[in-house]
Amino acid sequence: MIGASTLRKFRRHWLAAAVGSAALIAGSMGFVVGERRLAEERIVALRDIDTSIAVLTAARKNRDERSALDARTQRVVNKTLGPSLEIVDSEVRRRLNRACEELGMSEFSVTTGTTTIRGTPAKKEFRRPEERPLRDEPDFVEVQATVSASGSAAMVYQLLFRIDVEPWTKRIESVRLDPTADGASIKTNIKLTTIFLPGRVAAAPLVVDPLALASAQRFAELFGSNPFRIPPPPIAPVAAVANSASDVGLKPQSPTAVGAPLPVTNPASPFPYGEWQLTGVVEGPSGPEAWLRHLPSGALLTLKPGSSIGELIFRSVEYDSGVFDGPGGTCRVQIGSNLTQRASAAG
Repeated sequence: MIGASTLRKFRRHWLAAAVGSAALIAGSMGFVVGERRLAEERIVALRDIDTSIAVLTAARKNRDERSALDARTQRVVNKTLGPSLEIVDSEVRRRLNRACEELGMSEFSVTTGTTTIRGTPAKKEFRRPEERPLRDEPDFVEVQATVSASGSAAMVYQLLFRIDVEPWTKRIESVRLDPTADGASIKTNIKLTTIFLPGRVAAAPLVVDPLALASAQRFAELFGSNPFRIPPPPIAPVAAVANSASDVGLKPQSPTAVGAPLPVTNPASPFPYGEWQLTGVVEGPSGPEAWLRHLPSGALLTLKPGSSIGELIFRSVEYDSGVFDGPGGTCRVQIGSNLTQRASAAG
């Protein structure tokens, strides 16, 4: 039989083993729970680190690109007329009034109209209260202006050219032309818009490029034309030119002969085609017309289908050219060219 002392020893050992096992189980569970919690905290910490790295990388990239962005912005500023509405308003008026005055236009005036503030398109990027000034800061301001002036067609053309070559940023919104009854004078109304960046000053005053002004020579023929001029009745200029130039073979045709076979004029001497310039072609109420000018004398001539000049017989209009029949066949003469500058219209 087991003695009482032995039984007590056995119980003590059993209790010690049970307590040890319980402690071991509790320790293991605590380790597992603690490890899981530490793992979650580690994941959160790593995520925060990645976010911080991305923010710092973006900040560094923006810092490195800031100089290039500032340079691009300054290039825009360098083509504006000032840092404030008062200065820009005054400069627009001064420059446009000076252009009208130098061109000799009459009854000219320059007015400024609506001013529009354009805010940043990145407002949603500025969420924090301390970023409110950046969100509300305007990007640029639009200023509208209107030029009203009267003058010849050449003056109006040159005014448009002058506004275009002015070095400051502008956008022409509309051009309205109201010619007088005879087309000798034109009243124009030009609306445009310019911009400025508040508080930003150009690096240097804007000056018109002399080379740009000199390029107006390319448009000399355009400046010398007037599409608004109403030509005189065809019979009067034809008769006048025929009387003054009968010795060079000009032979006007009667309107009743339009469409009928016409003889080709055979002048005794070569016809001076180089002295006659085609200044316009139209599809008028009475049919197509070709407008010619005698360069040495300035005499005008209007041809209708069937009318002839020299050995050329006017037939029709095609876009910006007159179509003629001549000894060598059908040919085209483009507006602005003289009658020696022909292109074959065969086929």
